[in-house]
Amino acid sequence: MNSDQVTYTLIVQPSSKVKIFLLFCTIIFCFVSASYSQTSLLDKVLTLPEQNTTVREFLKTLGKEAGCTFTHSDKIPLTKEVKLEPKKQTVKEFLDDIFTGDSLTYIEKYKKIIIVTNETQNHQKTQKQTIKGRVVDLDTKIPLAGANVFINSTSPLIGDVTDQNGYFKIENLPVGWYTLNASYIGFKPVSIDNILLLSGKEQVVKIRMEELITDLEGVEISSLIDKSKPVNDLAFVSSRRISALEMEYYPGSLDDISRAAVSFPGVSSNNDGQNHMIIRGNSPKGLQWRLEGIEVPNLNHFAEIGSSGGGIGIINNNIIGESDFMISAFPSEYGNALSGVFDLKLRSGNNDKHEQTFQIGVMGIELMAEGPLNRKSNSTYIAQYRYSTLMLIDKLLIDLESVPEFQDLSFKFFLPTKKAGTFSIFGIGGLSHETGDSGYDWNSNMATFGISNNYTINSKTYIKSTVALTGWHYRWEDTDNIGTSEVPIDYNLSDNITEYSTKVSVNINRKINVKHKVKMGIVFDNTYYDTFMGWKSDTLFNWWQNPDHPNHSDVINYQHIYSDDEGSAQTFQAYGNWKYRITENLMLNTGLHYIQFYLNNSYSLEPRIGFSWQFLSKHTISAGYGIHSRKESLTLYTGQKTLHDGEIIQPNINLELTKAMHFVLGYSFLLNQDLIIKTEAYYQYIYDIPVYPFPPYFSTINFDYGFEGNILVNEGSAYNKGIELTLEKFFSKGYHFLVNGTLYDSKYKNYLGEEYDTKYNGSYAAKGLFIKEFKVGNQKQNIISIGARCIYMGGMRYLPIDLEASLANNGEVKIWDYGFTEKADDFFRIDIQFSFIRNKPKYTGEWRLDIINVTNQKNMRYRRYNNAIRGIEIEYQNPLIPLLSYRIKF
Repeated sequence: MNSDQVTYTLIVQPSSKVKIFLLFCTIIFCFVSASYSQTSLLDKVLTLPEQNTTVREFLKTLGKEAGCTFTHSDKIPLTKEVKLEPKKQTVKEFLDDIFTGDSLTYIEKYKKIIIVTNETQNHQKTQKQTIKGRVVDLDTKIPLAGANVFINSTSPLIGDVTDQNGYFKIENLPVGWYTLNASYIGFKPVSIDNILLLSGKEQVVKIRMEELITDLEGVEISSLIDKSKPVNDLAFVSSRRISALEMEYYPGSLDDISRAAVSFPGVSSNNDGQNHMIIRGNSPKGLQWRLEGIEVPNLNHFAEIGSSGGGIGIINNNIIGESDFMISAFPSEYGNALSGVFDLKLRSGNNDKHEQTFQIGVMGIELMAEGPLNRKSNSTYIAQYRYSTLMLIDKLLIDLESVPEFQDLSFKFFLPTKKAGTFSIFGIGGLSHETGDSGYDWNSNMATFGISNNYTINSKTYIKSTVALTGWHYRWEDTDNIGTSEVPIDYNLSDNITEYSTKVSVNINRKINVKHKVKMGIVFDNTYYDTFMGWKSDTLFNWWQNPDHPNHSDVINYQHIYSDDEGSAQTFQAYGNWKYRITENLMLNTGLHYIQFYLNNSYSLEPRIGFSWQFLSKHTISAGYGIHSRKESLTLYTGQKTLHDGEIIQPNINLELTKAMHFVLGYSFLLNQDLIIKTEAYYQYIYDIPVYPFPPYFSTINFDYGFEGNILVNEGSAYNKGIELTLEKFFSKGYHFLVNGTLYDSKYKNYLGEEYDTKYNGSYAAKGLFIKEFKVGNQKQNIISIGARCIYMGGMRYLPIDLEASLANNGEVKIWDYGFTEKADDFFRIDIQFSFIRNKPKYTGEWRLDIINVTNQKNMRYRRYNNAIRGIEIEYQNPLIPLLSYRIKF
């Protein structure tokens, strides 16, 4: 609740003992990675008599004397005659004598010596791996048998044809980056980019193909494909596909999808220590997290009440499958979101090989395993677990004063059946705990467990059903002195919030014909909540109880309860969507979403529409419109007030849903297969915002979090408008870059209709990202990668501090009357990353070094009054911080 007073700092500066421990861990890893050496057979010295025989017979004699056997390729000249004088020398020297003039290499393996030609040796040293997966119809999810899947960068072409279940496998590919192509009669060609093949892990890919409106004859299909298009084919604007692999190598992302998304246009963050996302000037609390098609609690450790961000993400890039990120005018299936949607999927495990990943770094120690449950049915499992590194250090070696402790687990079982469709059992959970130097004790935990089923009714219709249980628990305990050192007064703050939700989602997908597709669904959510938020003072209570105490008063306030309630709240959502492919290059998408919140029976009926027109082979215009709404935190609705007569009321129980109208117009120019220019202009009008109906007439649009203890009414409004320009080079030819700039304005109106800047009105932002890789080592199969990210944006705004009133009050007094009139200096930060990937025959090892804020720029976090110094102090964001990690896949 006291989020303005305590900000979770992601990075803890390690003490000298911690540095020694981390160095010790590094040495251990290097020792474990080192190969175990033995006395070489090739260096063994022998004395042999005169030899006048063939190569084949001589090798038998030499092997018997040396205590080894020889294995050789079929190109070895075994019938060649040899004649040697009696001599004493090493095994290698004997071999060199009999193979004089032949280009051969000797490889020692335990008690065996392998003799190969240099051509064979080069072939054997090249690490190989497999790309496999499945091809399905985009609209019906039915597998496509007989589809051609191939790698077009090889000569001759290497590929495979899908079997009756749509599966393909391309084996013996040298490690490196690949583009996978798929073609099928009557369907649009598909290109899957940026597939990194490593020796320690196979790549599993899912390919969705869309049916052509007309026959191939007479139709020109562009070979250029917009690789940023989302997985959801109903999203035409302000959306992009998330490549977990690409974002993993974004400098400064720390394997956190939220921190990586800050590189995208229209997205910013106001705190290095947290990953709250400000999307196009909106409050971070307007973002929705979805997992496997259902809304889930905040997927971040150290999440505050009603927030969408936290200290670090719970979900890890290693387990994320094909996913989307949307920041405006989303399709009708998405409800209860104002600013953006993270639509995440967990990937399925490998269906015929068990694989493992181990990673250690400053952020945590991670283990992941995947593989087949039943190879005949293609059922699989995948699971990932992470444990805080600092927590481990604290428990095993060093007693640290303040340790942010966290751990998380995620898993998915993929279970196809012959008659009942395909089942998925999935789950994710995170535990977060922190105790601060000031005495606070903080827990923020979440969990989700679900079962989904995809059932094909016929060749044109399938139904997806999901049942899930989600939970969230928040606890904050803090003790403070609100008196003086001479006359202390204890202040005990306690927040304890528990929410459990049962969610049911059913949607039907019908492909009427090649031009028309319909999607309809319902979502029901029943949430049980148990909330207590308040403070008490034993000192003030004792004063009140004792009438002889000089500070006794009948009206003394020795406790205050903000919320103390238990009950349930239901939410119902329904939607319908119609996609009309007018031509191959002109598409229309319309829909309607309905949401009703039964706690107070507030509702919203929301039309959505979008279109996309590729009017030239490389040029596309798109547009979108939609009304969107979002519930506030349950703690805001259930907050209570005590009237003068002692009656307790819930003044905010009947608040309406906060709503917004989104307008978006976009244009994209695909210069070539790997380079695109995009621009989008947007306007968002937000209304029914809860605001104060009394001075200082403040608006909740400026809150990062969800609780507000004052009386509110839905009389506020706001707008965001801006334009974004993006130039992106997708990863190919060893490099990738993303450059974008934004000009925007974010304003709100209070209860009186007065207009002010929102807290998030930075006005402008510019970001650049560049990644370059170099192939090194034998056969160029190892990779050195260097990346840099630069963020420059206008400073966030804050409330001014009344210094005179703060001095008189012995505590901070802010001026609320005119909004966020003060603006921080512009934010500037450069992050860099170095990584080295080493492909060995049975595993892949990767070292990675991230350096956050490499220029050690002092960016302001916030200004506050400090009574100890009787003045204003500035707290800065993270300084230069190096972060080292190691990962092995096998």
